Amino acid sequence: MLELPGVTHRHVEARGMRFHVAEAGAPDAPPVFLTHGWPQHWWTWRHVIEALAPAYRLIAWDLRGLGWSDAPPDGDYTKTAMADDLLAVMDAVGVERAGLIGHDWGAFSGMIACVKAPERFTGLVACSIPHLWPRDRFNPRRLVLLGYQLPVSLPWVGEQMMRRGLAVRLLKAGRARGHWTDEDLRAYADVMRGERAATATVGIYRQFLLKELPGLARGAYAHERLTVPTRLLVGTEDVAVKGSSLAGANADDLEVHWIPGVGHFLPDEEPEHVVQHARELL
Repeated sequence: MLELPGVTHRHVEARGMRFHVAEAGAPDAPPVFLTHGWPQHWWTWRHVIEALAPAYRLIAWDLRGLGWSDAPPDGDYTKTAMADDLLAVMDAVGVERAGLIGHDWGAFSGMIACVKAPERFTGLVACSIPHLWPRDRFNPRRLVLLGYQLPVSLPWVGEQMMRRGLAVRLLKAGRARGHWTDEDLRAYADVMRGERAATATVGIYRQFLLKELPGLARGAYAHERLTVPTRLLVGTEDVAVKGSSLAGANADDLEVHWIPGVGHFLPDEEPEHVVQHARELL
């Protein structure tokens, strides 16, 4: 297990699975949940934790099948399932209402959780994702820019790609500012090469491409509204998110902030911006 000063680790039972949670800060401080994306785990938040721990109770948890959390027995890796996991983990650690910071799929599933249960969240800082109401609809060019998604969604093929170091290649390619340390790359690579994470990767992208992406194109959330105050942080060099996918949100209080010169891994590349918006919003 990776260690960070002031961080404790445990597993909690929720929805028939054991979820790993890394906790820091004062138990009686305002709670904030940190939800990572792919191909990462709680270590995504190491810099954010160090900055926010003095003023908040921080709970960084690992998504199903990733990090040190169990894989789902039913093989469900949809973001709706991850949103339900978040609500269940909140219950498991005794938190009724909290702030939320998410990155990548962790931010996307977090936004779904905010739509489903707005009374449970004080605010959302979402990094490196579009919202739930894309105006550009399905665009095959996105699959060209994100060409790994199709092969990695194929059984056996995707698992072999993960075992052969796809995570490290994408981490390097997706970062625009600064460089990964060898320690950080090992922290992700060692876990993502494992059978559980490789299987989770196939499930995440297979179910996204076959079920979730077509649903978004048909307006799956067209009749839903985001009432939780939200800040979308996006790097200008992030190929996964473009301006056309950030217009037209059904939201009461959503601001988009572009971070110059930053790629997809915003909490690693520019944690100061995440911390700043968290302090202002949460």
